[in-house]
Amino acid sequence: METLYFKVADLCFAIQANDKQLIKKLLPSYAPFYLPQGPDGKVVLVATIREGAVNAEAEGEEIGQFDCGGTNHAIYQLQDGYKVVISTVEGRLACAMKTNADFSHCDIALLGEECDHSFGLGNAMMIAFAFSASYYDTILMHASVTMNKGYGYLFLGKSGTGKSTHSTLWRKFIPGSDLLNDDNPAVRIPADGQALVYGTPWSGKTPCYRNLKMPVGAFLRLEQSPNNEISREAPLRAFASILSSCSTMIWDKPSYNHITHTVEMVVQRVPAFYLKCRPDEEAAQLSYRTISHK
Repeated sequence: METLYFKVADLCFAIQANDKQLIKKLLPSYAPFYLPQGPDGKVVLVATIREGAVNAEAEGEEIGQFDCGGTNHAIYQLQDGYKVVISTVEGRLACAMKTNADFSHCDIALLGEECDHSFGLGNAMMIAFAFSASYYDTILMHASVTMNKGYGYLFLGKSGTGKSTHSTLWRKFIPGSDLLNDDNPAVRIPADGQALVYGTPWSGKTPCYRNLKMPVGAFLRLEQSPNNEISREAPLRAFASILSSCSTMIWDKPSYNHITHTVEMVVQRVPAFYLKCRPDEEAAQLSYRTISHK
Protein backbone atom coordinates (compact mmCIF):
# COMPACT_ATOMS: atom_id res chain seq x y z
CA MET A 1 0.00 0.00 0.00
CA GLU A 2 1.01 3.60 -0.61
CA THR A 3 0.56 6.38 1.94
CA LEU A 4 -0.32 10.02 1.36
CA TYR A 5 0.09 12.56 4.16
CA PHE A 6 -1.88 15.75 4.64
CA LYS A 7 -1.93 18.56 7.18
CA VAL A 8 -5.09 20.45 8.16
CA ALA A 9 -5.30 22.81 11.15
CA ASP A 10 -1.67 21.94 11.94
CA LEU A 11 -2.70 18.29 12.39
CA CYS A 12 -1.25 15.56 10.16
CA PHE A 13 -3.29 12.64 8.85
CA ALA A 14 -2.59 9.77 6.46
CA ILE A 15 -4.55 8.01 3.73
CA GLN A 16 -3.35 4.54 2.72
CA ALA A 17 -4.40 2.97 -0.58
CA ASN A 18 -3.14 0.70 -3.34
CA ASP A 19 -3.26 3.51 -5.90
CA LYS A 20 -1.91 6.88 -4.75
CA GLN A 21 -2.81 8.63 -7.98
CA LEU A 22 -6.42 7.50 -7.72
CA ILE A 23 -6.71 9.08 -4.27
CA LYS A 24 -5.28 12.34 -5.58
CA LYS A 25 -7.80 12.21 -8.41
CA LEU A 26 -10.71 11.55 -6.04
CA LEU A 27 -9.65 14.29 -3.61
CA PRO A 28 -8.46 17.27 -5.69
CA SER A 29 -9.36 19.76 -2.96
CA TYR A 30 -6.75 18.13 -0.70
CA ALA A 31 -3.86 19.19 -2.96
CA PRO A 32 -3.02 22.41 -1.02
CA PHE A 33 -2.75 20.33 2.18
CA TYR A 34 -0.60 17.52 0.77
CA LEU A 35 2.75 16.77 2.48
CA PRO A 36 5.01 15.33 -0.25
CA GLN A 37 7.90 14.86 2.19
CA GLY A 38 5.82 12.99 4.74
CA PRO A 39 4.44 14.07 8.12
CA ASP A 40 6.10 16.88 10.07
CA GLY A 41 4.29 16.11 13.30
CA LYS A 42 2.15 13.53 15.05
CA VAL A 43 -0.25 11.65 12.76
CA VAL A 44 -3.67 11.93 14.43
CA LEU A 45 -5.62 9.85 11.90
CA VAL A 46 -4.80 6.93 9.59
CA ALA A 47 -7.43 5.99 7.01
CA THR A 48 -6.99 2.79 4.98
CA ILE A 49 -8.94 2.31 1.75
CA ARG A 50 -9.49 -1.30 0.72
CA GLU A 51 -12.02 -2.90 -1.56
CA GLY A 52 -14.43 -4.99 0.50
CA ALA A 53 -13.09 -3.71 3.82
CA VAL A 54 -16.55 -2.50 4.90
CA ASN A 55 -20.03 -3.27 3.60
CA ALA A 56 -23.18 -1.17 3.65
CA GLU A 57 -25.22 -3.53 5.84
CA ALA A 58 -26.69 -2.39 9.15
CA GLU A 59 -24.41 -3.42 11.98
CA GLY A 60 -24.50 -2.86 15.70
CA GLU A 61 -26.93 -0.20 16.96
CA GLU A 62 -28.05 2.60 14.66
CA ILE A 63 -27.69 5.64 16.87
CA GLY A 64 -28.18 8.61 14.60
CA GLN A 65 -27.70 10.43 11.35
CA PHE A 66 -24.76 12.71 10.56
CA ASP A 67 -25.79 15.75 8.51
CA CYS A 68 -23.32 16.65 5.76
CA GLY A 69 -24.80 19.60 3.94
CA GLY A 70 -28.31 18.20 3.82
CA THR A 71 -27.23 14.60 3.18
CA ASN A 72 -27.73 12.32 6.17
CA HIS A 73 -25.33 9.42 6.72
CA ALA A 74 -26.25 6.47 8.93
CA ILE A 75 -24.13 5.99 12.07
CA TYR A 76 -23.93 2.60 13.84
CA GLN A 77 -22.25 2.05 17.20
CA LEU A 78 -20.03 -1.01 17.32
CA GLN A 79 -18.36 -2.66 20.29
CA ASP A 80 -15.16 -0.65 19.86
CA GLY A 81 -16.01 2.13 17.43
CA TYR A 82 -18.44 3.22 14.74
CA LYS A 83 -19.67 2.32 11.29
CA VAL A 84 -20.72 5.07 8.90
CA VAL A 85 -22.62 4.42 5.67
CA ILE A 86 -22.45 7.37 3.29
CA SER A 87 -24.96 8.07 0.54
CA THR A 88 -25.21 10.82 -2.05
CA VAL A 89 -27.89 13.50 -2.09
CA GLU A 90 -29.76 11.30 -4.54
CA GLY A 91 -29.57 8.35 -2.13
CA ARG A 92 -26.91 6.27 -3.92
CA LEU A 93 -24.41 4.37 -1.77
CA ALA A 94 -20.97 5.94 -2.06
CA CYS A 95 -18.82 4.75 0.83
CA ALA A 96 -18.75 2.81 4.10
CA MET A 97 -16.32 3.36 6.94
CA LYS A 98 -15.45 1.69 10.24
CA THR A 99 -13.57 3.62 12.92
CA ASN A 100 -12.04 2.84 16.26
CA ALA A 101 -13.35 4.53 19.39
CA ASP A 102 -11.38 7.77 19.07
CA PHE A 103 -11.48 7.95 15.25
CA SER A 104 -7.69 7.75 15.00
CA HIS A 105 -7.92 4.73 12.66
CA CYS A 106 -10.54 3.87 10.08
CA ASP A 107 -11.11 1.41 7.26
CA ILE A 108 -12.94 2.69 4.19
CA ALA A 109 -14.55 0.94 1.21
CA LEU A 110 -15.78 2.84 -1.84
CA LEU A 111 -19.22 1.65 -2.96
CA GLY A 112 -21.59 2.11 -5.85
CA GLU A 113 -20.71 4.04 -8.99
CA GLU A 114 -17.25 5.48 -9.66
CA CYS A 115 -18.80 8.91 -10.16
CA ASP A 116 -19.84 8.90 -6.48
CA HIS A 117 -16.52 7.78 -5.00
CA SER A 118 -15.12 11.30 -4.66
CA PHE A 119 -18.20 12.40 -2.71
CA GLY A 120 -18.11 9.32 -0.50
CA LEU A 121 -14.42 9.44 0.33
CA GLY A 122 -14.46 13.20 0.90
CA ASN A 123 -17.32 12.93 3.36
CA ALA A 124 -15.75 9.96 5.15
CA MET A 125 -12.49 11.83 5.64
CA MET A 126 -14.28 14.97 6.82
CA ILE A 127 -16.17 12.98 9.47
CA ALA A 128 -13.06 11.06 10.57
CA PHE A 129 -11.01 14.24 10.81
CA ALA A 130 -13.70 16.17 12.70
CA PHE A 131 -13.76 13.66 15.54
CA SER A 132 -10.11 12.61 15.62
CA ALA A 133 -9.14 16.30 15.70
CA SER A 134 -11.53 16.98 18.58
CA TYR A 135 -8.99 15.35 20.90
CA TYR A 136 -6.53 18.11 19.98
CA ASP A 137 -8.55 21.21 20.90
CA THR A 138 -9.92 21.49 17.36
CA ILE A 139 -13.48 21.96 16.16
CA LEU A 140 -14.81 21.68 12.61
CA MET A 141 -17.56 24.26 12.11
CA HIS A 142 -20.41 25.07 9.75
CA ALA A 143 -19.49 28.67 8.98
CA SER A 144 -18.45 31.04 6.25
CA VAL A 145 -15.13 32.73 7.02
CA THR A 146 -14.04 36.08 5.64
CA MET A 147 -10.49 37.35 6.08
CA ASN A 148 -9.79 41.03 6.70
CA LYS A 149 -6.57 42.70 7.91
CA GLY A 150 -5.06 39.48 9.24
CA TYR A 151 -8.11 38.15 11.09
CA GLY A 152 -10.77 35.59 10.24
CA TYR A 153 -14.42 36.38 10.93
CA LEU A 154 -16.80 33.44 11.18
CA PHE A 155 -20.41 33.93 10.12
CA LEU A 156 -22.71 31.40 11.77
CA GLY A 157 -26.35 30.42 11.39
CA LYS A 158 -28.73 27.77 10.19
CA SER A 159 -28.74 26.80 6.54
CA GLY A 160 -30.34 29.55 4.50
CA THR A 161 -29.76 32.38 6.97
CA GLY A 162 -27.24 34.11 4.71
CA LYS A 163 -23.76 33.11 5.87
CA SER A 164 -22.35 32.95 2.34
CA THR A 165 -24.29 36.05 1.33
CA HIS A 166 -22.83 38.06 4.20
CA SER A 167 -19.33 36.90 3.26
CA THR A 168 -20.01 38.04 -0.30
CA LEU A 169 -21.22 41.43 0.94
CA TRP A 170 -17.99 41.92 2.90
CA ARG A 171 -15.93 41.11 -0.17
CA LYS A 172 -18.01 43.51 -2.25
CA PHE A 173 -18.19 46.45 0.12
CA ILE A 174 -15.37 46.07 2.69
CA PRO A 175 -11.91 46.68 1.16
CA GLY A 176 -9.33 44.00 1.84
CA SER A 177 -11.85 41.22 2.45
CA ASP A 178 -11.38 37.74 1.00
CA LEU A 179 -12.89 34.29 1.52
CA LEU A 180 -11.01 31.72 3.61
CA ASN A 181 -13.64 28.94 3.64
CA ASP A 182 -17.37 28.93 2.92
CA ASP A 183 -18.68 25.96 4.87
CA ASN A 184 -16.29 23.87 7.00
CA PRO A 185 -13.40 25.80 8.54
CA ALA A 186 -11.49 24.44 11.51
CA VAL A 187 -10.93 26.40 14.72
CA ARG A 188 -8.14 25.36 17.05
CA ILE A 189 -6.59 26.47 20.32
CA PRO A 190 -2.87 25.61 20.00
CA ALA A 191 -0.35 25.57 22.83
CA ASP A 192 0.03 29.37 22.92
CA GLY A 193 -3.69 29.71 23.70
CA GLN A 194 -4.71 31.91 20.76
CA ALA A 195 -7.84 30.88 18.85
CA LEU A 196 -6.97 30.29 15.19
CA VAL A 197 -9.17 29.59 12.18
CA TYR A 198 -7.93 27.42 9.32
CA GLY A 199 -8.93 26.71 5.77
CA THR A 200 -9.71 23.05 5.04
CA PRO A 201 -10.28 20.73 2.06
CA TRP A 202 -14.03 20.94 2.74
CA SER A 203 -15.99 24.01 1.68
CA GLY A 204 -19.50 22.96 0.73
CA LYS A 205 -20.86 24.22 -2.58
CA THR A 206 -18.29 27.03 -2.89
CA PRO A 207 -14.85 25.78 -3.96
CA CYS A 208 -12.41 27.48 -1.57
CA TYR A 209 -9.59 25.25 -0.31
CA ARG A 210 -6.95 27.55 1.10
CA ASN A 211 -4.14 26.29 3.31
CA LEU A 212 -4.09 29.41 5.48
CA LYS A 213 -4.56 30.19 9.16
CA MET A 214 -5.09 33.35 11.14
CA PRO A 215 -6.41 34.57 14.50
CA VAL A 216 -10.17 34.50 14.95
CA GLY A 217 -11.43 38.07 15.01
CA ALA A 218 -15.01 37.36 16.05
CA PHE A 219 -18.01 35.09 15.61
CA LEU A 220 -21.17 36.57 14.12
CA ARG A 221 -24.50 34.71 14.32
CA LEU A 222 -26.90 35.79 11.59
CA GLU A 223 -30.68 35.95 11.44
CA GLN A 224 -32.73 37.35 8.58
CA SER A 225 -34.72 40.43 9.56
CA PRO A 226 -36.30 43.51 7.94
CA ASN A 227 -33.96 45.67 10.06
CA ASN A 228 -30.20 45.66 10.64
CA GLU A 229 -29.39 45.37 14.35
CA ILE A 230 -26.28 44.00 16.08
CA SER A 231 -25.45 43.16 19.68
CA ARG A 232 -22.73 41.33 21.56
CA GLU A 233 -23.71 37.94 22.96
CA ALA A 234 -23.27 37.10 26.62
CA PRO A 235 -20.87 34.18 27.31
CA LEU A 236 -23.60 31.55 27.75
CA ARG A 237 -25.37 32.57 24.55
CA ALA A 238 -22.04 32.74 22.72
CA PHE A 239 -21.27 29.19 23.88
CA ALA A 240 -24.61 27.96 22.53
CA SER A 241 -24.16 29.78 19.20
CA ILE A 242 -20.70 28.35 18.59
CA LEU A 243 -21.46 24.82 19.82
CA SER A 244 -24.56 24.57 17.62
CA SER A 245 -22.35 25.34 14.60
CA CYS A 246 -19.81 22.59 15.38
CA SER A 247 -19.75 19.11 13.87
CA THR A 248 -20.74 16.91 16.81
CA MET A 249 -22.13 13.50 17.65
CA ILE A 250 -23.71 14.07 21.03
CA TRP A 251 -23.98 10.32 21.61
CA ASP A 252 -20.16 10.00 21.45
CA LYS A 253 -19.39 11.38 24.90
CA PRO A 254 -15.55 11.49 24.69
CA SER A 255 -15.43 13.58 21.50
CA TYR A 256 -18.41 15.68 22.60
CA ASN A 257 -16.74 16.50 25.90
CA HIS A 258 -13.57 17.55 24.09
CA ILE A 259 -15.57 19.72 21.70
CA THR A 260 -17.50 21.46 24.48
CA HIS A 261 -14.23 22.10 26.33
CA THR A 262 -12.71 23.65 23.21
CA VAL A 263 -15.79 25.84 22.71
CA GLU A 264 -15.48 27.00 26.33
CA MET A 265 -11.88 28.07 25.65
CA VAL A 266 -12.91 29.82 22.45
CA VAL A 267 -15.65 31.80 24.21
CA GLN A 268 -13.12 32.97 26.79
CA ARG A 269 -10.86 34.34 24.04
CA VAL A 270 -13.06 35.60 21.20
CA PRO A 271 -16.15 37.86 21.20
CA ALA A 272 -19.38 36.67 19.62
CA PHE A 273 -22.10 38.88 18.16
CA TYR A 274 -25.68 38.50 16.95
CA LEU A 275 -26.77 40.27 13.76
CA LYS A 276 -30.39 40.59 12.67
CA CYS A 277 -30.05 41.77 9.12
CA ARG A 278 -31.08 42.31 5.56
CA PRO A 279 -28.78 41.05 2.78
CA ASP A 280 -27.47 44.52 1.92
CA GLU A 281 -24.47 46.83 2.14
CA GLU A 282 -25.72 48.48 5.32
CA ALA A 283 -25.65 45.13 7.14
CA ALA A 284 -22.10 44.45 6.01
CA GLN A 285 -20.91 47.91 7.03
CA LEU A 286 -22.64 47.60 10.42
CA SER A 287 -21.06 44.25 11.20
CA TYR A 288 -17.65 45.40 10.00
CA ARG A 289 -17.71 48.55 12.16
CA THR A 290 -18.80 46.54 15.20
CA ILE A 291 -16.73 43.36 15.09
CA SER A 292 -13.59 44.09 13.08
CA HIS A 293 -10.07 44.65 14.38
CA LYS A 294 -9.26 47.96 12.68
